[in-house]
Amino acid sequence: MKKIVTFAAAFGLMASMGTAVFADADTTTTTGETSTTVSGTSTTVTEATKLVDEPLIKASDMNTIDTIPLILTENTPFYFEPGGKMANMLAPQTVFSTGNRVTDIIGNGEWVEIYTWLGKAWLHVVPAM
Repeated sequence: MKKIVTFAAAFGLMASMGTAVFADADTTTTTGETSTTVSGTSTTVTEATKLVDEPLIKASDMNTIDTIPLILTENTPFYFEPGGKMANMLAPQTVFSTGNRVTDIIGNGEWVEIYTWLGKAWLHVVPAM
């Protein structure tokens, strides 16, 4: 059985290498002699195309009245919604809340909405003892 699997793997590898070789080969066909003269100039665009408008979070989106700075002292997970799927991790830094807060159902803290590079997200904040 091992010999059959080894043979099938080797045959598949050889077939894929052969396909790659023939795909890169230049093939030209001529049906007659024609020539075309092209004249003109070309320009090179050096400005990159932006995929999203910058910045993602504008100054007008921030509510400075209710904005509370949160100082993260260790790697902290943040979530797309309170108690939901984890979005990513934040390194130690200062982040700012949007002013939205939700009390945790269990009662061991609260969820605070913050601004991140992915947009708005939620942190679980446990009260200090």
